[in-house]
Amino acid sequence: MRSVTRAAIDAFTALAQAPSVAAFAPIRRATHCAYAGGSVIWGARPFDTDASLAANLDGFAADLTVFVDAAGELRLDAFVIELPAAHGTTLDRLAQTTHALLRGLAARDPRAEGALDGEVDEPAWCYAFGGDPLFVNTFAPCYPSEHSRYGFGVAATFLLLQPRHSFARVVRRGETVLPVAARHRIRSDYAAHARGYDHAISAAPFEARRIVRPLLAGDPPVRWWDAPAELP
Repeated sequence: MRSVTRAAIDAFTALAQAPSVAAFAPIRRATHCAYAGGSVIWGARPFDTDASLAANLDGFAADLTVFVDAAGELRLDAFVIELPAAHGTTLDRLAQTTHALLRGLAARDPRAEGALDGEVDEPAWCYAFGGDPLFVNTFAPCYPSEHSRYGFGVAATFLLLQPRHSFARVVRRGETVLPVAARHRIRSDYAAHARGYDHAISAAPFEARRIVRPLLAGDPPVRWWDAPAELP
């Protein structure tokens, strides 16, 4: 990250204090992940219901670019995008919304890496933007209270993007993923609150299948990348 200008400080403040961060706070506080409480999250500007999808994506991409550029040096953990609840009231709507946003952001990637141009459903694939691999999670009203992606009553749809390098702060030296014991503890905490993970999807080496989770354990993976890339 280059020397920080007044404009950069203003941009950082806007993302750190974005309404999407406040809207996501109840999920962050209530989730059973042991690392969530201490995470540093920035957020995108509000979704403008009077503007086109393209205009909203232009703004989201600009904000995500600032986040990715600053995340490593400022030890940021995640970037959240908030959309109206209507875009995630059913699994089909959430899949379509997810594809629309991720493809639209990829088209605006300053590195032009084409994150969705190749095969998505393969072990080597991970979403990326601005040169950084990003893990993506979705939270939406379609998920019931017993689901690991439950929104705890928040009337909104969220995409949470986590830089892969942020996990380096919670893993042992020389490792790139959470230790088995840590992952087991997190999943056990969710299960203890009747929000267990679908172990088949969690254990499979396909990152794309974990972005939009099925409603029920044992259901087929949600192929969101095959849904129309437009908001429902």
